[in-house]
Amino acid sequence: MRFAAVLNRDGGTLRTLDMEAFSGQLRQTLETAGHSVEIDIVAGRDVAAALEKAIARRNIDVVLAGGGDGTISTAASLLMNKKKALAILPAGTMNLFARGLGIPQTLEAALRSFADGEVIAVDMASANGQPFVHQFSIGMHAKMVQLREKMDFGSRLGKMQASVRAAWAAIKNPPALKVSLSIGKA
Repeated sequence: MRFAAVLNRDGGTLRTLDMEAFSGQLRQTLETAGHSVEIDIVAGRDVAAALEKAIARRNIDVVLAGGGDGTISTAASLLMNKKKALAILPAGTMNLFARGLGIPQTLEAALRSFADGEVIAVDMASANGQPFVHQFSIGMHAKMVQLREKMDFGSRLGKMQASVRAAWAAIKNPPALKVSLSIGKA
């Protein structure tokens, strides 16, 4: 298969790596298995544009997205209803979607799974026209996540601590909202 890899150098695990060395490891793993790969290392703010460019290429079978849940959600949303597969490199702090799919959580094991794994279909949903893959929430949880994302944290532990602080803030001032839900075609 022909891969186009987009690696978010600002994503959790990737920001701590020698990206040139890791790119070499990625290339060697895929090419040894008979695949080809082009690698684009980008800043977090440039991930969506780099993914769009990779998806637009006609000679690519698989878009490999490396980063956290935000990077992976962006990639999945952009690939929705396209004829290309998504390879998920779990390189964030939580990696919820990758965990839910059973994708190995170490970078080396994930790379090996791309080399000899199979492509499977997964369900996606949308809310107000916005696709999502691993979770959708409203109310208290959504408020907590919104508050947490405004906080500084540099590690998984820091993110957990920020989550506790944000949860407490959301409990002290809970959101109020009206919701209507329709399932299926409207």
